[in-house]
Amino acid sequence: MDTKKQRNISSYLKSKLLILSILIFTNSISEAKDYKSIFNFNINIAEGYKVFNRVNLYDLYNHSTDDPSIKRQLNYVKKQLQNQNIEMFYNFSESPVNNITILVFNDNYKVTKKNVLKQCNKILKIERKIGKRKVKLKECRMLNEPTFADWSMYRENESSFVKDVITQQIIFLYKKKEYVFTSTCWHKCIKIREDLFNFVKSIKF
Repeated sequence: MDTKKQRNISSYLKSKLLILSILIFTNSISEAKDYKSIFNFNINIAEGYKVFNRVNLYDLYNHSTDDPSIKRQLNYVKKQLQNQNIEMFYNFSESPVNNITILVFNDNYKVTKKNVLKQCNKILKIERKIGKRKVKLKECRMLNEPTFADWSMYRENESSFVKDVITQQIIFLYKKKEYVFTSTCWHKCIKIREDLFNFVKSIKF
């Protein structure tokens, strides 16, 4: 393994371990197959997953970077990010770094087969602006799950933030709320993508 890749891995692991240490000391950790989300729905969680649900986006982003310019940007929207809760799911028996997150926003817009690629590129453009890495879409398509959603889509690309990390994301709209389920994987990406799809498929309100 070359030195540059070793540095990338080391930096990524350090940021993940820091986040995990914060989560462990500030969160109630639950483990259950039938889980009641803080976003008011139930999901079936695959065996081995632990849930961290007392963290906000500011804590997560602020402890994920040492870049002064990114930290300055975060401070401009600190209050907004602190009000945005996030749920994180880790299966430590499978991987110490792979994870699935859930975010919910108040929003109301429409995605169809005609504009899904445009929407994927729009999201990726925002990610690249913050993460600074020029990456391309690997996959972008409409989904049929969950069946109750107004619409649902899937997107996948290499992370705009960290080299050799893959972002897999399901986004859907239901009752004027945008639900964003994201898996981040360094390895075993097929396995965590299966878990991601099963999470979404099992949702019950």
